[in-house]
Amino acid sequence: MKVDREEQDKDRRDRIARAAFELFARSGLEGTSAQDIARAAYVSRTNLYRYFPSKIHMLLAHFEKAVQASREDAVQRLNAGANPQQVWESMTVRMADLGVRYQHLVGAVGQAVLGARLHGDEPDSHDGLKTAVTLAALVEPVLIAMRHQGHLRPDVDTTMFSALLVDACLLALLHGGHRDQREVLRDWQDRFSLLLHGALAPDHNLPLRESGG
Repeated sequence: MKVDREEQDKDRRDRIARAAFELFARSGLEGTSAQDIARAAYVSRTNLYRYFPSKIHMLLAHFEKAVQASREDAVQRLNAGANPQQVWESMTVRMADLGVRYQHLVGAVGQAVLGARLHGDEPDSHDGLKTAVTLAALVEPVLIAMRHQGHLRPDVDTTMFSALLVDACLLALLHGGHRDQREVLRDWQDRFSLLLHGALAPDHNLPLRESGG
């Protein structure tokens, strides 16, 4: 059955990405071989490359799944009436924690995403661009909620603004030299406040509070 085959392919793809990430988390991309991943995911190397052309594609696939889960949680909370700033802060705390915990993988993700914006028309950039869109989609519901509450100017392009915030976040992780989650959040707060300043509605002042302390 076609449906069964598609479901099997999805399950196998998820299993490969999950197994690859667990190995990357322990040994990094360079310290993990394709054979290691194939063995951990219970597939042949041929099948491995049928689903993913490279290790970075496996990393991005797992990362996207985690981001999508965070987005679903954020949207659910916003729909239930949660304060957008509180949702924002919980999201940034979670992302900062991941950024510090898997700091040895941040460079690969960041370069793939930022590089995809410059070379989005090239086939190798497709997965990086998809991850960039997924990250922006994580941020945008919060900005839309802020705009509905009158905190952002009505003419703010939330899609473009979300992409700017994501890029600022990634650049901070790539070049900030942070030692812990608190330093990441402080850096993000400075960058977000600077970007938000031009997007706030008149008579509104919503500096992002430092979290995770």
